[in-house]
Formats: sequence, C-alpha cells, structure tokens
Amino acid sequence: MKRTHTYLILIGILCLTLLTACEDSLYYTLYQDMPEQQWDSNEPLYFNIPPTEQEMDVAVTLGVRTTTLFRYKDIVARAELLDNDSVISSIPLNITLYQGEGTIEEGLLMRENYSKPQALHMQANHNYALRVTHLMRLNPLEEVQSVGIIVEK
Repeated sequence: MKRTHTYLILIGILCLTLLTACEDSLYYTLYQDMPEQQWDSNEPLYFNIPPTEQEMDVAVTLGVRTTTLFRYKDIVARAELLDNDSVISSIPLNITLYQGEGTIEEGLLMRENYSKPQALHMQANHNYALRVTHLMRLNPLEEVQSVGIIVEK
C-alpha cells in the first residue's frame, strides 16, 4: 500500500513537471464563419493581430473548415501583412486538402485542413493585420464553413 502511494506521488510530480516544462507557442488564433458557407474572394478577411512587446518572428498558418461536399483538392490563398493600411509583405498560404478515395466516415460533418506555416517578422508595438483572400478561379468557394489563422511564436 505504501509503495503504491509512493508511485502515485512520483507519477503526479512527473506529470506536473511535464506540464510546467511545456512552453505555449500559440500567440493568436481566430476563425471567421463564412456567411452561407461561401468564401468570396471579393471580400477579404481581416485578422487584427495584437501588438507585441518585443520584435518577434512568428509562423502563420491558414486553417479552413469545409463541409464534406467541398469538391476541390486544394485551396490557393494569399495573406498580406498590413501595418495600418500599408502592405508590409505578402505570403502564399496554400492548403492541400484530403485526397483519399472512398466514402466519408459516417457522421463526419466537417473537414479541417491547414497550410504549411509561413514565417513573418513582427516589430514591437505595431498594430498588424492579416488580409486573407483566396485566389481560386471559381468564386465564391462553396461549402466553406470558416476560415482562420494561427500565429505561433
């Protein structure tokens, strides 16, 4: 009994050590729902990123949630980093969607896919925004539930 109690304490201490050792790299994330499940390239999406207290290199990832009826294999998009109204940089955020053949799992209502992270440099105390637009030929893109960004340190 005493030995079991000691093991439980050691396991608890190990778990707490692991939790405190993990550094949270998420700086900002936000998803915007698409009206009528359509992403229109004529209406760019804006994401206001909170200012940083120091210069920071970040990685930006685009996330897209689609219904299982979305018929394309990829989405080509662009994000422009804005400082006030000036474009600082423009980065491609392309997403390769699920390419498997066969049926969708029963009960699955949504797919979530991500671009590869793209590097951005942010100056301290600047009010940045990301303007995101899809560059697909067909407009609007149907069956898109929401679009979001993930900014990690």
